[in-house]
Parts: sequence; C-alpha cells; structure tokens
Amino acid sequence: MKGHQPATTAPGPAGIDPAALTREQLHGWRCALCGTLLTGDRPLGTVTISQSPTLTTYPLWACDPNCTTENAWRAAIGHAAGCEACRTGECETGQRLLDAYSAAIRQEHAEGAG
Repeated sequence: MKGHQPATTAPGPAGIDPAALTREQLHGWRCALCGTLLTGDRPLGTVTISQSPTLTTYPLWACDPNCTTENAWRAAIGHAAGCEACRTGECETGQRLLDAYSAAIRQEHAEGAG
C-alpha cells in the first residue's frame, strides 16, 4: 500500500489492486496500467478505497488508444530495478506491471495477425 492510503475494498478493473496505485494514477495523471504520464487517455473503470468511515471512488484512466508494449515494458523494468519484493517474486505491483506488458504484447500480436 502506498504511504497513507488506507485499506481497499475490492480489486479494480483488469485485476488492478487499488492499494498498488500511486496518487498520480488515482487522480488520472498517469496510466493505471503502466504508469506512463497520460497525454491521451481512455476510461478503464473505477476503484473504491476505504478511507476511515468513508468510501472514495476514483475513475481510472489508461493510455489511449492502448498501453504500448514499450511503455509497459519500461514501467515493469523501471519498477523491478528498485524493488526488493520483485526480486523475491512477492510484489503485487511488479506482477501487475508484467501483466500489463503481457496484455500489450498479446494485443500487438492479435492486431498483427488480423
């Protein structure tokens, strides 16, 4: 969980763990999947976070038209380079970033085959 973020209520769209999102991702400044600064975006869904007695719902945004494989790979490697939990295979954020990269690769291959 990032800094002062409280417990979360449920996984978000695409299996995103709300606790793993940064403030910038929650506020729509960065892609919720790869963490890239957004210049074009698309709605991804919402996550709800419990903040003491209240629940706050945040809309999530992703790269438009889609996260590129380059952005997704850069985000995954950049995170893993400084994350001890990634070295042991116990990092939810690292796994989410790798999943985003895998999804981008699958989409790229599907578009190339079509």
